[in-house]
This record gives sequence, structure tokens and C-alpha cells, in this order.
Amino acid sequence: MDAVELLTKEHEEAKQMFEQIDASTEPAEKERLLGELMTALRAHTKIEEEVLYAPVREQLKGGSKMFEEAMQEHQEAKKAMKKLDGLSATEPEWQDQFEILMHGVLHHAKEEEAEMFPKLRETFSQERLDGLGEQLAADKSGQLVVDLTVEELTEQAKASDIEGRSSMDKGELEKALGHR
Repeated sequence: MDAVELLTKEHEEAKQMFEQIDASTEPAEKERLLGELMTALRAHTKIEEEVLYAPVREQLKGGSKMFEEAMQEHQEAKKAMKKLDGLSATEPEWQDQFEILMHGVLHHAKEEEAEMFPKLRETFSQERLDGLGEQLAADKSGQLVVDLTVEELTEQAKASDIEGRSSMDKGELEKALGHR
């Protein structure tokens, strides 16, 4: 499965999970499904950040802008997930945070599918897309350890508007970005 197919499939799975959570009337079921969804979203953002976004930024026309937007959207999703981690589905704020997460993630997926993915298909050969797909799958399963440089992490932190990034070491940057 190539990179575009793999990520589009994950976007569709996330959309279906959001719909299931939204349709559920049981708080315990909402929380269980949300836990599964957030695990999947954390893995998805990690593999995109570690494998896909460097070639997007460096090799696609308009890639720097796409990279910055995607990183900001990832940070917004991570903030919403962090807030949801401390809430019960019976609390009024839970639904508000869930909707922020849902709308943000669905917007991000739609934007990638409409803008980034067509440019990936135009720019990269099928062989390259297949290779990226293999890397994404390997990273997700833990078979690929991506060791981003301090410079790459700093670029991601800059695009994510993380304050204090210039004085952070590699471990602090990874933690701030949610890579560990």
C-alpha cells in the first residue's frame, strides 16, 4: 500500500470512529471508543511527522506552507486530546473538547487529501510512494525507529509554535512535540 492509500485509509477509519463516538449515548462507550481513537491518532500524527513531512517540506511545491499548517493542526489535536484525557464523558466540557478534536482532525484530513496527497502523486514516482508507505507502516508498528535530528525537531517545533524551542535539547523537543 502506498503512502497516500495508507494515510487515506487511516483518515477514513478515524472519521468512522468519530461518527461512532458521536452516535453513542453511553458515556462509558464514548470514553472507550475515544481512547482507541486517540491511540490511533497519536500513532498517525507520529508517523506523518517522522516519515512524511520532511519530504513534503523539502520536495513539494508549496511544501513548506503545507508542512507548517499540518504541524499546527497536529499540535491543536494534541492539545485537545490532552484536555480530553482528564475529562469524563459525563462532564459538559467533554463534548466541547470532543467536537474541537473531531472538527480539527476531519478538517486536517480533508485538507491533506485535497492538497497534499495530489501533489505527492504528481511529484513522486509510484515506487517512491510505495517506499514511503512501507516506512509509514513500519514506523507505526515500531519496526522503524526514526531518529530525527535536533534541526528537524526544531523545524517541527517552530511550525507548531512551541515556545522556548530554541533552548530545548533533543529530548525536550521530542517531548514537546509528543514524539515520546
